[in-house]
Amino acid sequence: DIAFFDETKAACQSKHEDWSTRSSLRDEELAGIGKALEILTSDAARELFGSAIKEGKETGASDKYKTGRDIAPSFVQLASDASPADKAFSALKKSASAGKSFRLAALAVQVKDAKVGHFEKVLVAIDAMIGTLKSEGTADIEKRDQCKNEYLKVESTVKDVEWKIEKNDAKIDKLAGLIELRTQQKMATVASINEVEEQMRTLTEDRTAENSAFKNAKVEDQQAIDLLMQAREALAAYSKNNGVDMGDIQGAAKAVLLQQPEFGVSEDQAPDAVFSGKDHRKGESKGIVSILTMIIEDLNDEIRNGMKGEEVAQLDFEGQMAAAQKLHDDLVARKDSLESAIAKRGAEKADEEEDKMANEGQLNDEKDYKKSITPDCDW
Repeated sequence: DIAFFDETKAACQSKHEDWSTRSSLRDEELAGIGKALEILTSDAARELFGSAIKEGKETGASDKYKTGRDIAPSFVQLASDASPADKAFSALKKSASAGKSFRLAALAVQVKDAKVGHFEKVLVAIDAMIGTLKSEGTADIEKRDQCKNEYLKVESTVKDVEWKIEKNDAKIDKLAGLIELRTQQKMATVASINEVEEQMRTLTEDRTAENSAFKNAKVEDQQAIDLLMQAREALAAYSKNNGVDMGDIQGAAKAVLLQQPEFGVSEDQAPDAVFSGKDHRKGESKGIVSILTMIIEDLNDEIRNGMKGEEVAQLDFEGQMAAAQKLHDDLVARKDSLESAIAKRGAEKADEEEDKMANEGQLNDEKDYKKSITPDCDW
């Protein structure tokens, strides 16, 4: 707090000036007393006082008689032949005026009014005043030193506490920055977790749909094979029941499809009325049976290829899901770590803020204490 220290410095400077002025005035006061003592305690002065000053106070004096001495309470320079008492009075009054000392003025009055037998009391009073001034000077020095030490302790403590508060603020700002950074990192991690989970849901849904399509296609192919096998069995039943040998059905399937029908006579010749044998149409039957067999085999191969594709798709799905799950687990672990770091930094920040409050309380206490001692130290 620069303003506070400037104020403290100015106050200390002012107190130093006040102390110097007060010390100077006290020195001047003591000098006046010393001068008065020097005048009053000389041998000549004592002899003069013993002869000139009578017991009791003079009464009935008339102002029309001029004594040749101006004894009014002023500070004009006395003539060189003034009495020691007048000189002492003048010195005391001059010092009282310069130092604005009521005690010196009262002492000057005592000197002025002193008569024989009472003048020794004036000297005693002067000695007592000297002792009082010296005691006051010692007390003032002790008070000055005490105030100086207290001000120095307050200034030192204030500087130390303000430095601590500055460090508190720096650490709090640093922790707040770390908390903000970790919070942003946590938010980004949570977003990545949600994205991975969405990808895993999409993979699972797509795999489920593909598997369902495969199963449906497999069932349809199997049902078609069943129908075709029933038809083939129905066509082959005649040959089987009547002992007609149709030969290798499977091997001749494609050939049958390419084979053109053969006519025993011209295609333009009218048929005769002769009935054919039981195996007369075995070629046509064989061709149809072969076609049915080829379709059945093709459907069966389609089922096999579908099963193979399903196996590859399932393995690929499991591999993608395993990689996604690992990434998901890593992201969750990172999120937990960031949450722990945020909680730790938050606790440290709270502790630092509490410490700062304590330091601010101490700073206010020191400033209040300085204000409380200022009136007593302000002279």
